[in-house]
Amino acid sequence: MYLMLKNTEVLYFDLEDFVVEVIRNDLLPFCLRSNIRISTKMKDILHNIQAVKAYLSSRVLSLSRDNAKQIYAAFQIPQVDSTDNRVNICIKCKGVSIVDSYWVKEDEEPAYWGKINIRQNQLKDILDLSLSGFSPTITTSAICPELTTKGLFRKGWVYLGDSLYLLKSDKTNEYVNTRMEVLASEILECFENRLDSIVYLSDIKETARGTAYVSICQNFVREEQSFIEAWEVMDYCKRRKINFRELCLERWGCKFACIPVLDYIIINTDRHTQNYGFMMNNDTGELEAVAPMFDLNCALVADYFQVEAGDTLSQMFNTKETIRELAFRYVDQTDLKFHEEKFTKLAQSSHYKELGHVFERVYGRVQELGII
Repeated sequence: MYLMLKNTEVLYFDLEDFVVEVIRNDLLPFCLRSNIRISTKMKDILHNIQAVKAYLSSRVLSLSRDNAKQIYAAFQIPQVDSTDNRVNICIKCKGVSIVDSYWVKEDEEPAYWGKINIRQNQLKDILDLSLSGFSPTITTSAICPELTTKGLFRKGWVYLGDSLYLLKSDKTNEYVNTRMEVLASEILECFENRLDSIVYLSDIKETARGTAYVSICQNFVREEQSFIEAWEVMDYCKRRKINFRELCLERWGCKFACIPVLDYIIINTDRHTQNYGFMMNNDTGELEAVAPMFDLNCALVADYFQVEAGDTLSQMFNTKETIRELAFRYVDQTDLKFHEEKFTKLAQSSHYKELGHVFERVYGRVQELGII
């Protein structure tokens, strides 16, 4: 089989015969770059096989996600959370993903990227199953984004017009996570000189099990780029003995530094290494930019419930630093400007008048960091 980047072969592998051959190291996924050993020693051969399996299995929907078991059942996929099962699912799905342009091709298969690309081909809508966990029938292809979308909250992809959108919801009685994601998105718009962030809007979705409150956002990955998760680049840097933080600050400066600062301001406790990252040029394999800030459905939740969460350990670098400590460490390397008037207008809007305590806490952290 071949691991492809659009129509370019980047890796050949045969898991049964223990064969892994690099074709284009410069275009490999970052978790495989400088990670495939050219050696006939058994330990190196096994290392290569395990590395490829780990990559393929990482591209598959986790059984821990809301309604994942129902999605697996609809596709007649065994609900066994093992590496080999996840690899088999990935291969069955052609390894496609909404967020990048990698996929898996059989040796003699005549398939090409234009046929496989799920960002441009119309999808069978299984949104109801993704959001509610209930659907009487499923007759869709295995080449489907629902099997490769990561995260634990209920979510699903749908075309609206010619654009692809992600709808997300949660299982709390008042849809707290979803409501706070939309509010966090609006609060981020009150800052200038920052990294771009995904705009989340609110909507109501009728499902087979009733009305669901959802957040909706447009897919941010363009055809010429792929999204690369931070953990992949961190592991690559570790293998190459490169300081990840220094690299990011050197290349992207205040754009990168504002991530932990803004996360503290909106008290986002879930900025782990799979929900931030970088945009890679599909032609050159080079990282071109920091990806927009996304996945905000844990933001402001502590404020909503009036819980102090600043001392929550940050997951951004997998260190023992708290989100407050990271914010203070990086705030001087940002050039953030706060639009207090815009923030005040948002706080006074009829839509959010019952959330005054949330706005007070956010404003307090902006003051604490000296951005006002």
